[in-house]
Amino acid sequence: MHFKVRAAAKEDCKEISRMIMELAVYENMADQVKTSHEDLKRDGFSPNPFYECLIAEVPDEHKTKDGYTVVGYALYFYTYSTWKGRSVYMEDLYVMPDFRGKGIGTGLMAKVAQVGVEKQCVRLQLSVLEWNKPSLDFYIAKGAEDLTAKEGQWCLAPSLMLDPVTLHLLLWTSREIQRT
Repeated sequence: MHFKVRAAAKEDCKEISRMIMELAVYENMADQVKTSHEDLKRDGFSPNPFYECLIAEVPDEHKTKDGYTVVGYALYFYTYSTWKGRSVYMEDLYVMPDFRGKGIGTGLMAKVAQVGVEKQCVRLQLSVLEWNKPSLDFYIAKGAEDLTAKEGQWCLAPSLMLDPVTLHLLLWTSREIQRT
């Protein structure tokens, strides 16, 4: 399936907000969502944004039955470890259920990893709910390591962020999936 990953624009905030709620419903935490699309506009598109976001978009011929072409997003921000240095933290990676297994999640994650490398980050951090086996399996397949016992978090091993061959493979896989 063809799709493109691009930087989110202020105009995408309603779509991002919709998908944030879809993710929260899946995680049984819809009552925890307090941010509105207006908050997303303010916090992500000001002169000093608190986050960055990528969206995955499919062509009109693949739009959902409800007419959506924006079918996934990755929301991330930068953090700093006094021991390890720069990191990128991926807060959310979400792909609508009908579009999973088509390389969109891999494409979004590859782009976040690429941005991290460009910003000289040493690792990509993320959190996964322990009951969310499909997501755990997805991240493990991408090289994530369970550092819960060691560090209390999931994180891509630092070598994956610094190893150009691994990053190239992740990006190549994403491009190949888009061509099929």
